[in-house]
Amino acid sequence: MTEKFVRFYMAAMFALLMGIFSGCSSMDDDFISESDLSVEALEAKMAEKVDPTGAYRSSKGFIFRQTIKVPQFLDDDIETMVETKMVLPDKFRITTLQDNEPIQIICSNGNTGWMSESSGKKLKILEGEKLQQLLTLSKLGTPAGGYRKIFNKVEISRCSNDDGDFYVLDCTGRNGNSFRFYIDDEEFLLRRMKGRMNVGNGVLEYDSKVKSYGLFSGVMIPKVTETLQNGQKQIVELLKYELNPEIPETDFLPPVFDK
Repeated sequence: MTEKFVRFYMAAMFALLMGIFSGCSSMDDDFISESDLSVEALEAKMAEKVDPTGAYRSSKGFIFRQTIKVPQFLDDDIETMVETKMVLPDKFRITTLQDNEPIQIICSNGNTGWMSESSGKKLKILEGEKLQQLLTLSKLGTPAGGYRKIFNKVEISRCSNDDGDFYVLDCTGRNGNSFRFYIDDEEFLLRRMKGRMNVGNGVLEYDSKVKSYGLFSGVMIPKVTETLQNGQKQIVELLKYELNPEIPETDFLPPVFDK
């Protein structure tokens, strides 16, 4: 799994999940105490806030588009667009575009995954642990998701610090991957997520903060999210979000770039 793939895919999916499941300044500064809610009760309150009509939970798929900006010192920002198409429960296609031209496509039909980049026009099959990581990330952004259904272990607590009061979910996934979610204790919106994920022979550390929310197709989703991935800042902005679109099955077959 290439670093470029991880960078853009993780940014896109994490920005989306921030709103679907619904911070603190530093884990080290958190004052942790016992929670007065169970994980199940917190998930129910988050779903009611984010998806009050149930439109998202009853959907069969979605399309969303985001811009990802990487600020550069003494140079123009690097900007890409990421379009994600998904048909539940596990079919998806993620296209990364630069200057309106696709540069990378990742897709899965639920059983097999593929990745192709325009530079080499080579098709790579994603299987085993790499495919499982993809499927786990895709489930984070689905109506059928839920922390208890995705992670091996979920623990809930309360957090207080200079930024306010939050519920905290500490989640452990496959391969030792760890996630911490901070949920506002009054609005029940996810405000921040920190995590550590093993990718290939390396480790990806990330820290995402929601700067603003917006209402898209009746669902409350982050409009702007700022993310730090291994120290690199990215600004992710949601441009479009559509529930139950018509997506052809061919979109989930091995990707091919135009010659």
